[in-house]
Amino acid sequence: MKGVCMRKGITDNPAAVIEILENADVLWLALHDREGSYSVPVNFAHKDGILYVHSGCKGRKFEALCNGAPLSFSCASSMEPKDGGDSACNYGYRFKTVIGFGSPKRLKEDEAIKGLDTLTVKFAGKLLPYKEKALAATAVFAIDIASATARIKD
Repeated sequence: MKGVCMRKGITDNPAAVIEILENADVLWLALHDREGSYSVPVNFAHKDGILYVHSGCKGRKFEALCNGAPLSFSCASSMEPKDGGDSACNYGYRFKTVIGFGSPKRLKEDEAIKGLDTLTVKFAGKLLPYKEKALAATAVFAIDIASATARIKD
């Protein structure tokens, strides 16, 4: 989006996008399948321009991610209510958000383990062993970020 005039507080600066992705706990995926469009919250991790998510090996989310169709995503961090005092118009939230676009790819074998490791380190702070039964029932996807913008609302 270089060269495009953006609203106040919106940037495509990679450092701003990365900072928000690194601090958000939940990612909302906007997917489309034969039933239509829908949004689903997922745990995720970000590394080197790739978002990693996991899923069971059946169901609507799994099928939509497997088709590899372009998707959009969003996340938020630093959510803080603003006290508006005596004016309803002054109430709201301070926040940092990312909105982006990408395409999912299912990862296999070693790549899938690397994706799961990225997720595990984000949420557990360290690598942990996986149960073979759980691995067999888990699909791991990499979402290559095609573009993303950050919005910082103070």
